Amino acid sequence: MKICLRLAAVPFLAVVCFQGSACGGVHHQAFENSALQEQRSAAPPRVQALTVPKGYELSAQKKAEALAYSHIQYVLYFSGVVLVLLIYSFLWRAKIALAFRNWARHLSSRHFVQCLVFAPLFFFTVRLLLFPFVYYSDFIIEHRFGLMTQGVGLWMADWGKDLVLFLVAGTLMVAIFYWVVRCSPHRWWFYFWVATIPITLFVIFIEPFVVEPLFYKFTPLDATHPALVTRIELMLHRADLEIPRQRILEMDASSKTNTLNAYVSGLGASKRVVVWDTTLEKMTEDETLLVLGHEAGHYVLDHILKEFALIELVMLAFIALGFVSVRKLIRQYGPRMGLEGEGDLASLPVILLVLTLLTFFSSPLVNGISRYYEHQADQFGLEVNYGVVPDPNAAEALAFQILGEQDLADPGPNPFIVFWLYSHPPIDQRIQFALNYKPWEEGKPLEFVHSAKF
Repeated sequence: MKICLRLAAVPFLAVVCFQGSACGGVHHQAFENSALQEQRSAAPPRVQALTVPKGYELSAQKKAEALAYSHIQYVLYFSGVVLVLLIYSFLWRAKIALAFRNWARHLSSRHFVQCLVFAPLFFFTVRLLLFPFVYYSDFIIEHRFGLMTQGVGLWMADWGKDLVLFLVAGTLMVAIFYWVVRCSPHRWWFYFWVATIPITLFVIFIEPFVVEPLFYKFTPLDATHPALVTRIELMLHRADLEIPRQRILEMDASSKTNTLNAYVSGLGASKRVVVWDTTLEKMTEDETLLVLGHEAGHYVLDHILKEFALIELVMLAFIALGFVSVRKLIRQYGPRMGLEGEGDLASLPVILLVLTLLTFFSSPLVNGISRYYEHQADQFGLEVNYGVVPDPNAAEALAFQILGEQDLADPGPNPFIVFWLYSHPPIDQRIQFALNYKPWEEGKPLEFVHSAKF
């Protein structure tokens, strides 16, 4: 249940700082063996009732697994940031970036051609150095906890597609960045920020059609669950949100993962709602409606555009601070390292080193605002499904319980971890809110759904 910004969240930072792909990195993907696939495809959606939880409740064994998995993820996050910083520092201090620049200059005197040579070499080297870490975190760990069953060959195929997207996007952004720097040596930080705005909007628009189909298969949900789609349309009508039936989609997540999710993506004509088939299998229609009501809330409450605006403002601050920091670093260390200024292609690891640090320390701010938006979407899901689902409170609480248990969510995250890393409220808090938010029983008006259209 996440806002699907992925690469769209600031192309330059998302592409070159975090080494993420145009679709958010190699997903938790899993191809099961044929017997397991047949067994899963034959499994009907869950229809039996479960006991409504009083909070996020796990068995002793499942709790131990969730704690172990989540704690490993925390360690991997912080160690991953350190590793990226070390790689950028190594490419700078070992003069590897300088060697790539010299080779690019040897091949052509045209700066654009030099970018086409330098950027793929640089980013491929970064991804190659990161590969053992990515393989361990995205493949080994996911297998260890039963969240992935994909073979190494198919995982490598996805990694390869991810790499190609990354190299294309990264090269484009580097070419634009250094062109702006060379055109305006003193105000490049502002003009480059302006350039990222239409690029980011364009990426958000095309991602559903260009990027996502490279990794997953999408089919109209109407083809497999027409009754559910009819109920979804009723819910969307209450939200004053018009999404054609053919853009309410089912994604074949079960071919690659055992986890659950749903999301919204796109803008304008590319706007769509996607629910994973694993979610449809594990949840009842009522619970699925609460999940999709949450996703509808992101559109109705303009969370995608608000988060886009927030990230652009944060990026403006990053680039301004980065401009000052990079200029000082290059003035102090540039001559001995062979750098000719921030317009030199070999300065890229220095720039990325600074921006990665700034991005890391901005995480609490960005994630804090994201948690607020996610809480609003939880509330919207309850309000918009009141009158559509018999008991929206129980349905949403059960949906969160199933989501947390299936995805091995931490049952008791440390407050610092929540502050720094969590883009969503902890599962237990979401369940408690789902159970207790009942303005209709107290005679209070709904905050987000002001009309009752049936």
